[in-house]
Amino acid sequence: MKTPSIKLKYNIDEEVNQFLKFLHHPFFPQHRVMMFKAFPELEMFLKNIDNPKKEKLIIKKFIKNFQKRYNKRIKKIIKQSKKILNEKSKIALIELTKLMDYQWPKGSSDYTAMPTILPFSPFRKKTFYFSILRTLFDKKESDVFFVSTHEISHMVLFEIMEKQYKKPLSQIIEATSLYFLKEILAAAIINQEPLKEMLNLKNYLGNSLLHYLFVRTGAKKQKKQITKFFQQFYETAKYKKQKKFNQILDDVIKIILSIKDELKNKKKIWNKYGKEIVYNPKILKQYSEPIKLKGR
Repeated sequence: MKTPSIKLKYNIDEEVNQFLKFLHHPFFPQHRVMMFKAFPELEMFLKNIDNPKKEKLIIKKFIKNFQKRYNKRIKKIIKQSKKILNEKSKIALIELTKLMDYQWPKGSSDYTAMPTILPFSPFRKKTFYFSILRTLFDKKESDVFFVSTHEISHMVLFEIMEKQYKKPLSQIIEATSLYFLKEILAAAIINQEPLKEMLNLKNYLGNSLLHYLFVRTGAKKQKKQITKFFQQFYETAKYKKQKKFNQILDDVIKIILSIKDELKNKKKIWNKYGKEIVYNPKILKQYSEPIKLKGR
């Protein structure tokens, strides 16, 4: 089947909507913190504003002014990002599908990459937003290649799940468990060769909230970082046991669901403290307390 392309597009109204969405998102309260940490002046502009229409106008004006201030650098990043996607994206998508035993459906539409000044990179359906902030201020090469591979792994995963279980995602697994599932599997998959080499990854642990999470397994109840545990689980199942991805997925979902209550508690702590957790030894100790995996 034909491998889809990734088309870079931009729409300021869509970016404004993403700002508004994460300004009040109940599942991602730390994203609001990240936004205001990146843009303290925006927090000041929105102070005491509780009208969505006014918020939208303020955010749109803020984005326009930001784009005007950094116009030349933003244009350079977008040009560079287009070049990277044109040169590298298809081969990465081919390798991604091999690792997930996936085939693009006939007539599958292309993906859309949309630059954003948000300090994170959300996605919806077949569109992902890639943050240009770090590239803009650190003057590094655009990381659109990494973001596109990571985010499209989520999209492919969701398609596989709905096809495999013949149900909407909400009826397969609840939101917190789904969040951990997609982030853990994304890390396990893109840490495999040749993607790992293409993306220049070294010891990638996935999303920040996974970095300090551990599980306890085995007869000696050894402590292992959660991403590394599931990466080893994926590799053993795929390469030693010759399991297909849908079988691996089924096994991983069962494990995730068996610890869903513990994961919810960890997410609550992260929602409250976010990345600041590393500066609070007492809370960090509580957060990194290993989750016991039953029967393993």
